[in-house]
Amino acid sequence: MAKVEIYGRPGCAYCSMVKRLFDSKQVAYRYYDVYAEPHRMQELRCRTKARNFPQVFIDEISMGGFEEVLTLDRQQRLPI
Repeated sequence: MAKVEIYGRPGCAYCSMVKRLFDSKQVAYRYYDVYAEPHRMQELRCRTKARNFPQVFIDEISMGGFEEVLTLDRQQRLPI
């Protein structure tokens, strides 16, 4: 099974939507709240230059945010 990681922040509607997408597919993921765990923000900056939330990684590869993940899912190209 693919390793899925989501970096998000409180009050982020897109973060909630990407979690619902993975939940609907019964895909396990690790969710990192960058406000509750500030060190995750630096970790994220080392992994991608993207500044928006959420940021999704599958098997260590950046998939982008919610819209990119949704597009991949609709094209049946999401590697999960």
